[in-house]
Amino acid sequence: MTTPPYTLQSFVRLAESDNRRGNDLSRQDRGVRRATRQLSNRRKQYLRDVPRYPTGSTARAQLRETYREDRGKLRKARDEAVEDALQTALSKFDKHVEEDSFELQLARGSVVKGKQTYKISRDLSITFPAKEAGKQLHHLSHVDHQSRNSIIRALQSALERPYPHAILKTDIKNFFESIPHDNLKTIITQAGLDSLSYSIVTTLLDEYNQLTNSASGLPRGVGLSSHLAESYLTDFDISIKSRPGVIFYARYVDDLIMVLEDESILTTLKQHIKTELADKGLQINKRKTLEIVSDEHGNYPTGTTVNYLGYQFKRANNTLATGLTQQRRARRENRLKIAFKAWLESKPSQIHPNHGHNGLLLNRVRYLAGNTKLLNSKANVAIGLYFSNSSLDREAEELKELDKLLRTLVILHRSKMTQKLHKRLKAISFVDMFSERTFLRLSPKSIEKIVKIW
Repeated sequence: MTTPPYTLQSFVRLAESDNRRGNDLSRQDRGVRRATRQLSNRRKQYLRDVPRYPTGSTARAQLRETYREDRGKLRKARDEAVEDALQTALSKFDKHVEEDSFELQLARGSVVKGKQTYKISRDLSITFPAKEAGKQLHHLSHVDHQSRNSIIRALQSALERPYPHAILKTDIKNFFESIPHDNLKTIITQAGLDSLSYSIVTTLLDEYNQLTNSASGLPRGVGLSSHLAESYLTDFDISIKSRPGVIFYARYVDDLIMVLEDESILTTLKQHIKTELADKGLQINKRKTLEIVSDEHGNYPTGTTVNYLGYQFKRANNTLATGLTQQRRARRENRLKIAFKAWLESKPSQIHPNHGHNGLLLNRVRYLAGNTKLLNSKANVAIGLYFSNSSLDREAEELKELDKLLRTLVILHRSKMTQKLHKRLKAISFVDMFSERTFLRLSPKSIEKIVKIW
């Protein structure tokens, strides 16, 4: 059964969805934070107390039963705190709507990779209506937008077969900054967006206009902008996918890639894309446009690579090789070097020699080579070498190079290591930990220390 938008029930479902992805509401509301902390503290108390009693003893069973009862009550208290916070947010939102005074309080954020980002207020009465508007836009598109991993696996499937084909890769120039507001409003109106969601969207566009003095563009960094951008290009995606000769098509935000039946389709398809985008006030980025034509076996010209979403594809000798882009590999190599540099610059404690020194270096190297659970995730969401690059070849050259760099660093600094540290570092392998999907058990506090230097 569909939940009506902008109700307590719809806000609760949004909160549950966020919680599964690791975005705990306790970060934004004091009451929820207090209830969550009480639940966490009760669990810690139980874990401290339970080892004191023999396994199978009556006292231990009673302790466990008391904990279960307390946990149930505390969970109920936390859920009530969540509902109270969201009800307050909803009431505040309703009042602003009634008074025609709702604002997202859009403001400039940091500059990321040369692009200005933006942010809206963190007040729940603003963030949750914005999330709900995004959800309604997503429902209207009638398209299940693919994840990065699913796109890459589908692309691999299209490239691994030994048949003649062509590749067209490009991106949309200044995508977010170029979308005309009038065109966007027309598209979402025709799609049937409800009046309240439409009002939130126009509020975002108006506030962006006031900040930038431009009637084109969406604020990067705001979740609602991503939903609007996807809605804006839904019909464009359908148009390209349905073109004759297109074997595979994918778009991830502004990055487009197509696998085509043969070279003859390249010119006409590229012109079609230019025309379709021009109608939307957009244009392709010529500097980032790549065209590749394979031989009859599907192999690419010597030295030719295709980079897409952090992966690098090569096809030679009738075999597809999937590695990491130079930038993605360099990032991990740099973090490995920084880990050793931080270790060299730190001093072991006189009382606890491993604290913040040897043990921390070991954890940092393991963190780079392995996987761990996402902070505050309630859905076992994992991050790490494998989970961030699961489509990589099992013995990719990039993994071997990381192993080689690790061995070089260990040899270079062997004289400063204890025998125990040296042995443990030598046992770490990026190739093996990727292949085995090694999972590390690290506390949030440990992860915070590990990533601090990066």
